[in-house]
Amino acid sequence: MKKLALLCVLSLSALCAHDRIYISDEDIDVSHGPFMMHIGHNVWIETDAVHRDHTGLYTFESSLPRCKNAEYVKSWKCPYCYRYWPIGTACQNDECPSKYK
Repeated sequence: MKKLALLCVLSLSALCAHDRIYISDEDIDVSHGPFMMHIGHNVWIETDAVHRDHTGLYTFESSLPRCKNAEYVKSWKCPYCYRYWPIGTACQNDECPSKYK
């Protein structure tokens, strides 16, 4: 019985390791509510939790919100007011000097 319990724990930990998405320290923004991860070309995805192990920072893939088509919910960050907006939506901050309105 103990061997079965140990096998279950090891299997579960191996499963969790595959669900991890590692993040560089430079590609995470913790200044706005949930954590935002930069995935390139000013595209950001949100996660509600960031963890650290001996390898570095990571989040679980299950912590990333998805759209109806199973794609991650993506945002862009205004370079002037540093607020996040859904991809395809112009900056809505009235006080922002952005040319992206």
